[in-house]
Amino acid sequence: MRALKIILFVILGLVGVFLALGLIAPKEVSTSRSIVIDAPPELVFNTVNDLSTWDSWSPWKEADPTIESTMGEITVGKGATSSWVSENSGNGKMSITDSTPNESVDVVVEFEGMGQADSGWKIKPAEGGTEATWQFRTDFPYPWNAMMLFQNFEANIHKDYDRGLELLKGVVEEKARSMAGGKYHGQEVKTAAMPYRYFVGIRETVGMDKMQEFYANSLGKAFQGVQKSGAEMAGAPCGLYFTWDEANSKTDMAGAIPVKKNAEVEGLSTFEVPSTQALLVEYYGNYEGLGDAHMAIDEYMNATGVKTVPPAIEEYITDPQKEPDTSKWLTKVYYPLEQ
Repeated sequence: MRALKIILFVILGLVGVFLALGLIAPKEVSTSRSIVIDAPPELVFNTVNDLSTWDSWSPWKEADPTIESTMGEITVGKGATSSWVSENSGNGKMSITDSTPNESVDVVVEFEGMGQADSGWKIKPAEGGTEATWQFRTDFPYPWNAMMLFQNFEANIHKDYDRGLELLKGVVEEKARSMAGGKYHGQEVKTAAMPYRYFVGIRETVGMDKMQEFYANSLGKAFQGVQKSGAEMAGAPCGLYFTWDEANSKTDMAGAIPVKKNAEVEGLSTFEVPSTQALLVEYYGNYEGLGDAHMAIDEYMNATGVKTVPPAIEEYITDPQKEPDTSKWLTKVYYPLEQ
């Protein structure tokens, strides 16, 4: 009986010590790890924003091949989900709760029977490419937080996150190398700054079979109107495409002249295009082949997941009246990137 009392007092003492330690132990773990990836921000973002890619760079999948992932109905962006089961690493679920293009991805991770944690990514341009920061935060309720004093939980997170970042870097940089060396629909797609510009011209919804006629009329009137008003031109004549409705063979478009300052020109409209990054194809050849430039950008967007906003802009650099060789005609095709 005496021995049982001693054991009981020891147990109560240990419980008391455990409860006391819970009062001083941290109740939250919050940390992050970063790496610089030699790739554009949009490529890094599109990778971490797509849960279907995670197995290809997961440090836990690498360490435990019994992990089996199942994708939800949505795999990209806000609302995307995936779950996993395993023999050695438990079961759980991930959800993207918020997503800002090329900047951040917020993730909630639920561990079956063990609560949940907030994770996520911050992405920003950096010297040498893109800095990707992987974040982690979770709460430990009292008194179980006392266990934090007996294990280096944060060091274990750092080990896994550092390995995951190394694997992510390899996956993204390999994709960047394969893209850099290739062409899309026979054209090279670049990312370039598109300065803020004002355009003066004529905008109409036009049947696609009437586009050439519309350009000849609208660009001529725009050029004459700009010259007459005294506005200073800021570049070559342009075509702007606000919509492209193949089903009805119509496009909302404009034939316009870029000007350095906002200008009111009688009989013409003014369009504003904000300063932004854009996809660019420098196309050489007859105007009838310009579809190749647009197809190239479409293929690039499908391959990388980047998104663009209207208007698409064709800038007709070469004056056909001064250069008879159509193979030397340069047209710059811009698609502004979504911000």
